[in-house]
Amino acid sequence: MPDQPRVQLRAVSKTFASVVALQGVDFDLKPGQVHALVGENGAGKSTLMRILAGQMSADHGRLVFEGAQSDLTGSAAGFHEGVGFVEQEGGLIAELSGAENLLLAVPSGAVADRRRAGRTITELAERFGGAIDPHLPVRQLAVGQRQRLEILIVMARGAQVLVLDEPTAALGTDEAVALGEIIRKFAAEGGSVVYISHKLGEVIRLADRITVMRRGRVVGSHESGTVTVEQLATEMVGQVVAKESEVGQEELLEVALGVRAVATTGTETKRICAVKGMVAPAPLPGEAALKGLDLDVHAGEIVGVAGVVGSGQTTLAEVLAGFIRPQGGSMVREGKDFAAYIPENRHRDAVALDLSLVDNLLLHSHRRRTFTQAGLWFNGDRVREHVVSLLDDSHVRYGHPDQPMRALSGGNQQKAVVGRELEEAPLLVVAHNPFRGLDVRAISEVRDALLQAAADGAGVVMISPDLDELRQIAHRIVVMFDGRIVGEISPDDQDAERLGQLMGGVA
Repeated sequence: MPDQPRVQLRAVSKTFASVVALQGVDFDLKPGQVHALVGENGAGKSTLMRILAGQMSADHGRLVFEGAQSDLTGSAAGFHEGVGFVEQEGGLIAELSGAENLLLAVPSGAVADRRRAGRTITELAERFGGAIDPHLPVRQLAVGQRQRLEILIVMARGAQVLVLDEPTAALGTDEAVALGEIIRKFAAEGGSVVYISHKLGEVIRLADRITVMRRGRVVGSHESGTVTVEQLATEMVGQVVAKESEVGQEELLEVALGVRAVATTGTETKRICAVKGMVAPAPLPGEAALKGLDLDVHAGEIVGVAGVVGSGQTTLAEVLAGFIRPQGGSMVREGKDFAAYIPENRHRDAVALDLSLVDNLLLHSHRRRTFTQAGLWFNGDRVREHVVSLLDDSHVRYGHPDQPMRALSGGNQQKAVVGRELEEAPLLVVAHNPFRGLDVRAISEVRDALLQAAADGAGVVMISPDLDELRQIAHRIVVMFDGRIVGEISPDDQDAERLGQLMGGVA
């Protein structure tokens, strides 16, 4: 591997109003290298990479890219052509095909040649692994295919540096393995990869070098073979300040290391929800419909739902939450006809990014008589008092309740959504990939909120492509395949062969 870095970021600083995002950060990236960047939400990882990619300027700092130096404080900071940034929420236009998205990324003049663009994507897919139809609308592709497509489009642009932000957060095991192969092949051909992830075991397996950030500073940098998960977790967490969180350092390390939070099954026996022979249409192309699904959920338990992505988990979540009308079968729920719903895609389904925290957190509770004056208009003081209390109880770091939801980090957005959904003590909680893209502190706080909901008598259905996440928190795990539940395992069951058979549809 060449010793001369391809990318050198020096003394990069960035402040947003009163929030210091970056403080004199140095970062190097070599050709052929996979360099992981880890740290808690708000540590400055994504901000640093957006500056590198040219999406924003810095307050101070310089960049040396392939020997060419530039000032990062100008309006055209970074290198748009040399750096491809694949963000967690994705940047493709869902209604267009892959070929059309490529044409938008690489303008080809007055006449757009979709066939040539399609051939480019197909050739890259064959070269790096994984078949993708470049002429299908993106919305018809599975999550893993969308992500591979976006990476291939970045490669087609000629990017020498590939930045991946939480790339496996919504992927199953097989898809994550396929993505890892693409990354390794890209690096083997001289490309450079920045890999942002909270999955420390995955980082150590894939990366050549690992840099740890905390509160806008670099606090550690290691060759992957010289550091353990425990050491990385300790550097990420740092010294826990009691006033900021009720979560202690020991608990944060347990989350990072995957220590199980629940050792026994739920003690309640009352059935909260009974689903029998459920038949329901899929909400998205590439997602399985429900085909005679049976599921019981009891008070005081967390039921984990595992399976290959696209096996009907999204359909099940939206049926339980009341967003899809079943075509057959039955569902009986105890108590009020309301389920708390924590969706997989919070930006699309849980929050309005440009509205205030007050507007977002008043959902579900805006009709309360205590919030109105004479039943005609809102009492602003009471509403804000409620919102501030909810934010504080949910450990959300924010500036002002009237600030837009967009101003919060992803982890704080998720904690706000969880707090809002659980605030009315629902009997049924549906949490779809609730830890997606969260750091250990946010995972710990969201995990504790779900455990508390179960302890208070709710039945919790937690869906995740990450079996380790389910094993940490679930009392029992059911496995879905092609719209049905084909079996159940104990969280302590380590029989990989049996689990593989279930996920492959062998009951």
